[in-house]
Amino acid sequence: MRPFPTMLILACLAIPVATATAAPAGEQETGIYRLGGTYDYSFTETEDACEAICAADEACVAWSFVKSNSADNSRCELKDTVGAAQRNPFATSGKSAASASGVSTDSASTISGIGEQPREELAGGPLPSTSDPRPH
Repeated sequence: MRPFPTMLILACLAIPVATATAAPAGEQETGIYRLGGTYDYSFTETEDACEAICAADEACVAWSFVKSNSADNSRCELKDTVGAAQRNPFATSGKSAASASGVSTDSASTISGIGEQPREELAGGPLPSTSDPRPH
């Protein structure tokens, strides 16, 4: 078996992954949704409007715009962390200049106590037991 054709095929398969997750600050990532770190949202009509909102907010290091069937319901999420990239055909994301300047990428440190809560509690948790003093 010749190694060159195999290496060429592998290299071609790796290209879309590298370009989808490695966009520098200021470039839009079409088809990418950034997970986590959402601290604010609004409804905007375009990706450019969402990017401008993020650029005007000093706490914003990344943003994700999720297109809806109705322009009035397209959502612009501002992020305090860059977060992992996830493929989503309805989303466009980007990083602000603040992300390049070393702003915190750990949302748990900016939200008091969130890192201390058990995972099941964050997901809604199990139903409280009858001995639980909290109201049901």
